[in-house]
Amino acid sequence: MIFISTGYRESAFAYAIAAAGVTHSVARACAQGRLISCGCDPSVNRRGMSKSLRESLEKEKLRFLDAIAESNSVFEEGDSLRKLKANQASRWKWGGCSHNMAFGVEFSELFLDSREKGADIQSQINLHNNRAGRKAVSNNMQVRCKCHGMSGSCQLKTCWKSAPDFRVVGRVLKQQYRRAILVDQSNLGNGPPMIVYRKPKKRKHVPNLRPPRRQPREQQLAPVGNRLGGPTNRKLENALFYYQRSPNFCERDQISDIPGTIGRRCNRTSSGSEGCASMCCGRGYNLIREKRIDRCNCKFHWCCFVECDDCEIEEWISVCN
Repeated sequence: MIFISTGYRESAFAYAIAAAGVTHSVARACAQGRLISCGCDPSVNRRGMSKSLRESLEKEKLRFLDAIAESNSVFEEGDSLRKLKANQASRWKWGGCSHNMAFGVEFSELFLDSREKGADIQSQINLHNNRAGRKAVSNNMQVRCKCHGMSGSCQLKTCWKSAPDFRVVGRVLKQQYRRAILVDQSNLGNGPPMIVYRKPKKRKHVPNLRPPRRQPREQQLAPVGNRLGGPTNRKLENALFYYQRSPNFCERDQISDIPGTIGRRCNRTSSGSEGCASMCCGRGYNLIREKRIDRCNCKFHWCCFVECDDCEIEEWISVCN
């Protein structure tokens, strides 16, 4: 889409969520053994374990290998499959396998940051939003544990660091999207970006008089710094930056590749983003009776095909004006 190459607030969220997705997927894939070039996090795996715990884990490993050997003797398999299982068993270790966040961050930098080769404000902001997306993953790492022992007792406990559920990352970035910071674009390519903020206006207290009318606050500029992290109360390294105010996504604009919401189907009983009150942008909606042919009364016949009837379905749908 065209808005990806712009400086909108939505563009900042798109860059951040893409960088977070790459980091999250690669870090998990490393721990699951799906990538050849990486494995468990070497800085966390088996660190801080006592000698007795390591010995107990090695005994459990030997029992596991014996069970693998017995299963191989029962089932007749080819030599290549036996060798593969033997190699997998020999690499198997207790102690937890932490997600390799360092490799995930490095891969995301090489994959995404390498595209931003310019020195203008858009490239700097895209790089910053990529870093903010990766921090949304690394700052929310979780510690997960698993108990070992007879009948599930917790005689031994294995712990590892895991990447958070991506829904958690999405909620964090959605909050940062709502609190995104506007950056001045007047110095495009001529220096470090400047944060646009509003300076609160001081009011004089006048007793027994009607309070003065509220005046628009004056906009001020604050330097962001070389790495887009100036001295403010907020942690700017986790914030999202944008430098263009978003257009009206309710109206159709072919030049900006904005389809608008006219004619969109909405849910009149919902109060969320899919509801008619939000999606129709206050223009209201129409109720339309729709008839369509859909498959129904499907039956499975052995073997092997599914036979369905064609049913005519009639329902009322709501469409934005």
